[in-house]
Amino acid sequence: MKKTVSVVLLFILTTGLVLGGNLVHNTNHSADFIRTMNRNASTGLDAVYFNPAGLTSLEDGKYFYFGNQTIWQDRDVKSSFALFSEEKTYLGSTFAPLFPNVYYVDKRGDFALSLGLMPIGGGGSANFEEGLPSFEYNVAAIPTGLTTAGIPTTDYSLDMAFEGSSIYLGFQANVSYKLNDLVSFSVGGRYIQANNTYVGHLKDIMIDPTYDAVGANGSLTSATAFFTNMATFLNEVAASATGGSASLQPLVDGGAGDVSFDNLVLGGSMTQDDVDAIADGFTLLGVPGFDSATWTPNIAQGAYTGAAASYTANAAEMTVNAAKTADLEVDAEQSGSGFAPVFGLYYTPNDKLALSLRYEGQADMTLVNDTEVDGSGLFPHGAKTYSDMPAVLATGISYKVLPSLRLEGSYNLYFNENVDWGGKEDKTENGFEYGLGAEFALSNALTLSGGWLYSTGSVQNSYNSDMSNSLVSNTVGFGGKYNLSPRMGLSFGVSNTFYEEGTGTNAVVLSEDVTLIANEKYMKTALDVAVGLCYAF
Repeated sequence: MKKTVSVVLLFILTTGLVLGGNLVHNTNHSADFIRTMNRNASTGLDAVYFNPAGLTSLEDGKYFYFGNQTIWQDRDVKSSFALFSEEKTYLGSTFAPLFPNVYYVDKRGDFALSLGLMPIGGGGSANFEEGLPSFEYNVAAIPTGLTTAGIPTTDYSLDMAFEGSSIYLGFQANVSYKLNDLVSFSVGGRYIQANNTYVGHLKDIMIDPTYDAVGANGSLTSATAFFTNMATFLNEVAASATGGSASLQPLVDGGAGDVSFDNLVLGGSMTQDDVDAIADGFTLLGVPGFDSATWTPNIAQGAYTGAAASYTANAAEMTVNAAKTADLEVDAEQSGSGFAPVFGLYYTPNDKLALSLRYEGQADMTLVNDTEVDGSGLFPHGAKTYSDMPAVLATGISYKVLPSLRLEGSYNLYFNENVDWGGKEDKTENGFEYGLGAEFALSNALTLSGGWLYSTGSVQNSYNSDMSNSLVSNTVGFGGKYNLSPRMGLSFGVSNTFYEEGTGTNAVVLSEDVTLIANEKYMKTALDVAVGLCYAF
């Protein structure tokens, strides 16, 4: 049996809050994004992230924006596995009550200086109260393995759970400059501080074997205790076989090693009761073929030695199984940092049309483990995990159809194939997303909006597993903005993400000769409620 709590959970956590943004990045960085799903050509305060070059369109002054999102995300994994009596469903949830976005802009003449703080990746906790199928596959194989070995076993149970949290905080600074009435550009960078925590357990594995020799009566009992008892019993049997071999040594030393047991009885070297006891002993050991007419002490010693070796090997295997079914706990933290340059370009050929371009360079990141408890052996203290954030090319368009109606569009390209994710990047593809949005001004104070965003899964089929999967999604958002005063505005939005079901397979290695394939299905849901407040000093 093999227990697995994978480092791949890192991907569950860092992708947990991605409503847009492909595999690693979050792009839901304002309430205005949630209400339109398209902000790449923004000239509002969230342009600090989406379109820093466009900040030169603001009036001179100082501006502050604070927003928060509350995000709920559910995911389920369905598994069809040969050792399950029926398809099983495993439920997980991610909840982020706080997902803040903070921006500051100081616009003076042709220059704008801006600062931003946002959860560029992660931002919540992932809770799997009943674990995942990959935690259970090898436990489910125990009854079959024991039954095949002659120990009838039909049922099992276990207690498994895992909870992790992840936050990739991005601290961004930009300098924007207006070249002329048509073109502005920006130069900046983002420092990323990553922190992941993992706390979980896999314990109380129970099985129901029937084996009278160790008192197993078919009721659920601790798997660790059963395997420990079996190891003790098998070692005792091995010792008995070794003792049987030693009891024949005087005959061998006396030159009777090749004399049949029947002839030894006739010659008075042994009694018939002695020979019958040897026969009964071989029966208990499970050694077939004893024949007193042909077997000799040398042959019997060889059989005893072989039986002792076999029982000793089986006892060692039981000891290993006892260790593998022992309670497991994990309490570990990973942290690291990286830097990504950010460049922007903003083009306004007329008062109706605006085009934007933003390029974020790749942020190379290595996370280092700080481990308190690691029963899994997968989070060794000080070990490193490669977790780069891909480069991004983001473009946007804004077009004012009417004085009261504006249409927006966006396209993002993520260079996933160039990063280092410890080899997992070989199973990914460069990802993209695109969308459309609209804003309609009902009055000078109130603007309503809505939008749609499509995102690719960006992975090969071999990438998907119960612990790390990426699904094609469509997100719709709506909301509005209300000007509370000439200096203060309130934005609000709600979005819902619809995912397409994904599939994958999990190869469960039970032994060197036996591998079973589990067929899995993956599904998610996501809901985001956002509020943002902007103020001009």
